[in-house]
Amino acid sequence: MAWPVPLWLQQAKWPSRAPGAALILWQAIGISGGLSLVTAPLTWGLQPFGPGILSGGSELWRVVQSDGIEGLAYDPRWHPLGFAAITLGCIIFGHLALVLVHTAYRTFTQRKKHREFVELLSASLQEHDRELLDGSHSAQTTRVLPVDHPLAYCLPGVNQPLTIVSQGLLDKLSTPQLNAVLSHEAAHLTQRHDLLRLAFQAWHKAAPWLPVTSVAVNEVTELTEILADDVALMQHQRTDLTTALVHTLNTTETFAAETVPSNAADNSPTSRRLLRLLNPEDALSSGKVGLVVILAVLVITVPAFISLM
Repeated sequence: MAWPVPLWLQQAKWPSRAPGAALILWQAIGISGGLSLVTAPLTWGLQPFGPGILSGGSELWRVVQSDGIEGLAYDPRWHPLGFAAITLGCIIFGHLALVLVHTAYRTFTQRKKHREFVELLSASLQEHDRELLDGSHSAQTTRVLPVDHPLAYCLPGVNQPLTIVSQGLLDKLSTPQLNAVLSHEAAHLTQRHDLLRLAFQAWHKAAPWLPVTSVAVNEVTELTEILADDVALMQHQRTDLTTALVHTLNTTETFAAETVPSNAADNSPTSRRLLRLLNPEDALSSGKVGLVVILAVLVITVPAFISLM
């Protein structure tokens, strides 16, 4: 989970054919990785008292109830480093929880400031711009920034999420192309991709020394973009979305109060998205998608069962 599995998944070709299933598998890897970080030292420290965390913890609690803390301290089953290992497991759990809370607080705070900034500098769509929108998009939740570069992103929110476009984008895109972009951003908002990205960003901040965390952030970011593309393609022409993406290749797409560069390199997420749009792939069969989901369940449950029981 720390390296071989994420490396294989990163290099695999099928995730772009089943982005939803791939995201489920990445979530399973993240949960299993975090669980392993916590349970590994706990399991090792409690091993003299039981084969798993539940059995070892129950026996530890029984000793405390019968003999008190002093009796526990002098219990001959204690490994010299057992207490240190248990303490380490508790510290790691607290660290992961605090980093998640801090990341969420910081993200929501920055998003609020960003929203205030947008409301100050932007304007609602003018009458001639409203005509560019089809019936599926609301002009009330769309803001225009006075920027010449083609730019489009969204700001999630509980009350009124916003989609922000630049004047440069309005000037460059046709009506179908603009609506394809807005459908892409609307998919981010309705499917709450920001929460999914937030969890992996927190995981990366909590354990940046684990290679899997940086790989996971990049892959999850790309998969959420692919999911949003697929939603847009259900309502709009592929050529419209592809052309709109080409116009924004040299800009920066901001999402969920985080900045994700869209480089023109061949291995960048934007370039991979563009190649996928230019060369459509057949979706993964339902049977194979089911196998991926089953694998994701096993990735979580098997390590958890081994460590807890």
